[in-house]
Amino acid sequence: MYEMFMGPFEQAIPWNTKNIIGAKRFLDKIWGMQKKFKIQNSKFKTTTKNLKLEQLIHKTVKKVTESIESFKFNTAISALMILANEMEKDPELKIENWKLIIKLLAPFAPHMTEEIWQEVLGNKGSIHEEAWPEYDERKLKDSTVKIVIQVDGKVRDLMETEAGLGEEEIKVLTLKRENVKKWIVNKGIKNFIFIKDKLVNIVPENNANTHI
Repeated sequence: MYEMFMGPFEQAIPWNTKNIIGAKRFLDKIWGMQKKFKIQNSKFKTTTKNLKLEQLIHKTVKKVTESIESFKFNTAISALMILANEMEKDPELKIENWKLIIKLLAPFAPHMTEEIWQEVLGNKGSIHEEAWPEYDERKLKDSTVKIVIQVDGKVRDLMETEAGLGEEEIKVLTLKRENVKKWIVNKGIKNFIFIKDKLVNIVPENNANTHI
């Protein structure tokens, strides 16, 4: 796996045995997840954190699938490492998610993933005969976005909010923020420029008095 992670196959990269430790730590992390996962039950509630992890899972499935098809194995492994880090942070990691990352890892670590699949999870068949994970295009979009707030063209604030909100909803949220209020106090709003999920620019009346 380390050879595939070193970089693109078409590039010449010097062999460095010291860097193998990074790949080993990644595999140890995957192996160690068996100590913390919890089987999903009827009382399980989806939280914001779970939604973010779910989104990352779908993005990772897409990334790994496309990277394998284009022989960019280093980017596939890199995506798996990012997902593993986020899974490790989840205090209630679901067994379904652990199974999924094991399936994605199988082409790169066939022996370890087979042992987990059969000996730890108790499956009789080979992991290499399992169906490849699929992703949902609808779940690839970010659930939250960071919107830059400008007053008269100058950046005054950054607001994280739910993705896809309309102009009126964003306007209400923006005008409630203290970092915005102080720049438009005692002034009317001449124009409210709105770029969905990206930016708003408030142009106050009497621009000459806007604080610098």
